[in-house]
Amino acid sequence: MQTAKQLDRYTLSQLQPVRGEGGRSVRALCPFHGSDRQRSLRVDEASGRFHCFACGAWGYLDGGKSRTWTPGPKTVYAPPKFEDRADLAAAYHANLWQAREYVEVVRGIPYDLALRHGLGFAPAGRWAHRARDIRGGRFVVPHTTPTGEVVNLYGRAVHSETAKEYRHDHLPGPKGYFNAAALGSGSGPLYVCEGPFDALSLMAAGVERAVAIFGVRGWRWDWAREVRDLVLALDADAAGSAAWLELAREACRRGIRVSLIEDYGAGCKDANEAWIHGHLRARLVRS
Repeated sequence: MQTAKQLDRYTLSQLQPVRGEGGRSVRALCPFHGSDRQRSLRVDEASGRFHCFACGAWGYLDGGKSRTWTPGPKTVYAPPKFEDRADLAAAYHANLWQAREYVEVVRGIPYDLALRHGLGFAPAGRWAHRARDIRGGRFVVPHTTPTGEVVNLYGRAVHSETAKEYRHDHLPGPKGYFNAAALGSGSGPLYVCEGPFDALSLMAAGVERAVAIFGVRGWRWDWAREVRDLVLALDADAAGSAAWLELAREACRRGIRVSLIEDYGAGCKDANEAWIHGHLRARLVRS
């Protein structure tokens, strides 16, 4: 446990508070992580309890309803360090049961499929990238190399109301693919998409080989030397399609057969949404 750092005394007016809708709470800039724009600190004036939704700092004011700030000797949880990504992935994998409803109900992914591919869950306060910790926790997906080495972790907020800038997060450092081992296994075409839920949806639909590259700019030709047949599962938006089509042209120049999934039907924007609504079908693939 890490003790919350002591602060000089602050008045609420110095922290530029804004009163919340409930009447007994205020929102303020957080001195713990040096917030100067977002009022991420919530203070309950009745109990004196404060909590920062950005950095996770919490505690109680010394004076309860007093209008002066001095955090007492409360402690805040110290999230794990992220030097060893494999150990972190294993720890989060053990928590996956806490996100089972999100996996099965919200995303429509079979739970055993998520288990087999090493997915996990980071409860609130335990995401290793502390500055990006959020209320509600994160669904955790390992970045791997073709040999199966875990090199990074992606955390996706499980609450849809989470602000977009906090919804997605990757730990600092080099990135890999989700399910990169598929690059060198199996005999069928390799399905490539941007997000891990799209890859999982394709696998749930019966696709043997699927990877997620966390954005089209993440594609690595040095990892794809043995790939001769690609199916690109595009997101149904113009910006995404333009980038993917450039990747398709480069693949063709290298003598690789390329097929595209561009239209999932019924207005679905990606493979996961199409899977949830029952529109993910092999007939959508075209050369």
